[in-house]
Amino acid sequence: MRMAAFLALGGAAGTLLRFYMSGYLPQYRDFPVGTLMVNLLASIILGYLYGSLFWGVDISPDWRAFLGVGFCGALSTFSTFSYETFMLLREREYYLGVFNILANVILTILMVYVGFIMARR
Repeated sequence: MRMAAFLALGGAAGTLLRFYMSGYLPQYRDFPVGTLMVNLLASIILGYLYGSLFWGVDISPDWRAFLGVGFCGALSTFSTFSYETFMLLREREYYLGVFNILANVILTILMVYVGFIMARR
């Protein structure tokens, strides 16, 4: 029951942050900047969390569930990214659609790495 509470609280916090970041960050032309930003933030947090665990920091299972599954799971918006990419391609915004794919995939992997390295320090 305690783990479920941590998951729910993390999910609620991640959902609220995603809602506000996606809603208040401006779009560049039709490019969904908010979605990219929440995906980058979730990636760096996950990288830091798992980097910390890798480097021997003891993080309780409750906090791992709160941050990793609850918060980052609710914050990261892969389904929204997929929908927005589909819409860009459907509207023949091929450059923006491909840029969205590359930016979200490459930059989020980079952010996981950055977070992982940050945890080492």
